[in-house]
Amino acid sequence: MPSSNHSSSSAIVVELAGFRSGERSSSANPSFRTAKGYSGGISDSRVLSPNHQADMLSMRRHLSYQASVEIDKYDAIRAEFGEAVATRLVKQIRELLNKEYGKLRVHRYRRLYVIRHRSVEGLISSLLRVQFHAHQIELPSVNKAGEESTAKPITLTWGVGRTTTEAEVERLRRRRQKFRR
Repeated sequence: MPSSNHSSSSAIVVELAGFRSGERSSSANPSFRTAKGYSGGISDSRVLSPNHQADMLSMRRHLSYQASVEIDKYDAIRAEFGEAVATRLVKQIRELLNKEYGKLRVHRYRRLYVIRHRSVEGLISSLLRVQFHAHQIELPSVNKAGEESTAKPITLTWGVGRTTTEAEVERLRRRRQKFRR
C-alpha cells in the first residue's frame, strides 16, 4: 500500500481525534459557531462549523472500493424452507457483514449487500472471512414439507470494484462461472 494512502488515513484519525477533544478555536475561522447545550461530551466552548460534524463523521469519500454480495440460490432456499428460514438467513448474513465491516458500511439493496471499504485488500480478505462463516451456517434438516432436506451449505457470490457498477459486473461474472460447472 502506498505511503500516501497510509498518511491520509492517519490524518483522518488525527483529525477525528481533534474533533473529539475540542481543540479548535474561533479565531482560526470566523465562520465557526460555538456549540451550546450539546450533551455529547463537547464543552460549551467547543467551536464547530455548520457542516464540520457531517464532514468529519462521513468517511464515505474515503471508502473508494465497493463490493456487491449475494446469497447463492436464495430463491430455492426460500421455496424449500419457507419465508421464516430465508429471513433468518438474511439476518445471519447481515450480522456477519456488520461484524466484519461495521454497521454503517453495509447496505442492503433488494437481494444484494453493498459494502464500501478504503482498501481492496481489506475488502477482499474480509469477504473471504464472511464467506467462510456463511458456509458454516446450517439450514434445517427438514424442509417445509416435512421431508429430509438435501440443501448444500450457504455460499455467497461477490464482486469488487471502484464503483457499484464494476462490483455488480464482477459479481455477475463470478456467478456465471460458479454455476457453469
